[in-house]
This record gives sequence, structure tokens and C-alpha cells, in this order.
Amino acid sequence: MRYNPAMNYNFDEVIECRGFGSIKWDTVREGILPMFVADMDFHCAPQIAAALQKRLSYRVFGYGRDPELPDALIQWFREEYALEVQPDWIVLLPAIVPVLSAVSRLRDGPVLINTPNYHVLLGAPLKAGKRTILSPLKNAGEYYQFDFDDLRQRAVPEAGLLYLTNPQNPVGRVYTQDELSELSRFAQEKNLIVISDEVHCGLVYDHPHIPYFSVDAYAADHSVTLMGPGKTFNLAGLPFGFAVIPNESLRREFQSVCYALPSPGILNLAAAKAAYRDAGEWRRQLVAYLRGNRDYLEQELKRRFPPVKLTHVEGTYLQWLDLRPLGVERPWQWLHEQAGILTSDGKQFGLDGYIRLNFGTCRSRIREALDRIERGLEKKVIFSLGGA
Repeated sequence: MRYNPAMNYNFDEVIECRGFGSIKWDTVREGILPMFVADMDFHCAPQIAAALQKRLSYRVFGYGRDPELPDALIQWFREEYALEVQPDWIVLLPAIVPVLSAVSRLRDGPVLINTPNYHVLLGAPLKAGKRTILSPLKNAGEYYQFDFDDLRQRAVPEAGLLYLTNPQNPVGRVYTQDELSELSRFAQEKNLIVISDEVHCGLVYDHPHIPYFSVDAYAADHSVTLMGPGKTFNLAGLPFGFAVIPNESLRREFQSVCYALPSPGILNLAAAKAAYRDAGEWRRQLVAYLRGNRDYLEQELKRRFPPVKLTHVEGTYLQWLDLRPLGVERPWQWLHEQAGILTSDGKQFGLDGYIRLNFGTCRSRIREALDRIERGLEKKVIFSLGGA
């Protein structure tokens, strides 16, 4: 990546997001603070905007390609992870979400998935007519962990795939080398292909992200690793992704089951190349800001609402919360109706009673959300005491 340390980016800026066709902001009524959809309230990196402006100036929008993009990705892997990725390992994709369903056809039999998990990933095999086997992650206080005893108990011989999300959405884990190595040993024991969704891999705070294909020889030979710039660089509206598949035979199978997907759009290609090649300093400052948001939110939740249960977010900009210890029976509904905050309901991720809160926004909006929760709880106490 090209770095420009002289640039200083202002993520504290309050950006007016309504009125521009935003799902997050333009589908909720005025006065509601939206903290649900997983995109951020920041302008994209100026390097990306400049690349898009340059491409728009051509005013020709046919099918496109960018022969420089694979080199930009290879250099990014080299600088980010000290990994040498071969050009033929990379398969460019128009998006990640459609692939999650298509790849479920790589093997017969049901698909193993941990819960809670990204709701689209949970539903993707079902959309393809496949059965899923759900194995709950082990809740270890502020962290979730794989429960290998449960996985072994549930894994049937005919299962052929395991879906992994890392960094984990919604619980914010960034799995360690030891955890991923044990997962690879489990996959080898059960003869599984691992489909690893790593779209949040550029947003980690406490320790490095480890691409699954790099874990060991079995992982490299029996996995599909999916990445893209959408989350890290706030480009969800310009979808683009890529798969890393070192195994040539598996790569051909992957391309076969994804044959109906279109090629990436030319603007999306331009944005992706600028992100990976030119926006490294912007990303570095973004991660520092989001880490500050994470720390502020965690500290304030513990200070203002001590009974609340929360995970320590190691990656993503998504906070997983249980507000029921505050006497809130239906947290998602209560936040919406009593605090004016729209979050994501934990039920869609496979764990009812929890909520997922998006802190990918300026800090003043996080402060406003906390104030709204506090005021809502004060009103709740007044009414429970019989006040007016």
C-alpha cells in the first residue's frame, strides 16, 4: 500500500447521511438513530474518490477489467501478512454475499456453522437447498470460543463444509493461530472444506488477523478464503470481493459453482484497486479511530450500566450486547421504541435477547446513543415506581 503520513483524516466530522439513498439512514423515521446496517458513517478515502472520478471521466461503462488489481492484492498480502500469494490463487468476484450461497454446492451434505453468526451466512446454504448444522460458540464472558466438543458431537459423516467468519460477526472475535490450527485439525479429522468469510479482516485492534489459508498445509489445500474492501474501506455500495484458493482443483470447482455470477463492475474495480494500493494511511487512521470508539463504548457501558453483558471487540465495528440484566426484556424493541436507537436484533444471528450495535460512526453519535439509553432507563424506573 502507498502511505501518505502527512494526511490527517477527520473521523469526528458529523456527516449528514440522510437524503442520499442510504439504507441505514433513509429507511428509518426522523429522530431514530440508526446503528444497525454494517456500514460506516464516514467519507471514503480521498484516494478512492479520486480513482472513481478519473474512471467516470471516460464516460464509457461497458464490461471492464483491471490487470493491475491482482498485483495490488498480492502486494497487500505481502505488506499486511508477510504472505506470498500466487496470482492464480486469486479469483475476482462481484461481491461476497452471492458467493456464500453458491459455494454451499461445493460438497454434498449439510453445512456446519457456528452461532451466533452473520445472518446472511446462516441462511445462504438454505437458499441453495442445503441443510445446516448449527453449533453454538462457547460464551466465555467477554469472549466467545469454538466449542470443539460440540462440533464433534454434531458433525455427521456426510457433512462436507464448515463456514467460518473471522473476524467474527457479530461477536467481534479475531481468532488466534492456536484456535485456527485446532479448527484445521478438526476439519482434517472430519474431511471438511472450510469456507472462511474474512470481509472484516482489515479492522482488527488487539492482535493480527490470520488468513485461514495460511494456517497450515491442510488449511491451504482445503479452504476458500473470501475477502473484499467493502467493510474496511466503507465500500458496501460498490460491491467487490475475491477468493484465495491455493488448491487448483478446488479453485476450478469453485469457479464452476460460481459460473453464473457476473464480472465485477468497472467502478467497483477502480475503487478496490485504489483501496488496496493507495489508501493504507487512511485505513491506519480509521482503525485507530475505531479502536478509540471501541474503548470508549466499552468503558461507558461498564460505567453507566454495570450489569450489562458485552463482548470485548477484537475486530469489526460491531458491539454484541445483552441488556436484559438491566431489566429490559426485549432489548431490540425497547431500544427502538424507548431510546430511539435502531440496532440489529440478535435473533437474526441465532441468539435471541442480544443486540448488535454498530459503532462505525463519529464518537458524538455514540455518546448520544449512550445518553438515550440512560434517559430511557431513567423513564423506566420512574414508571415502575408509579410516577407520571
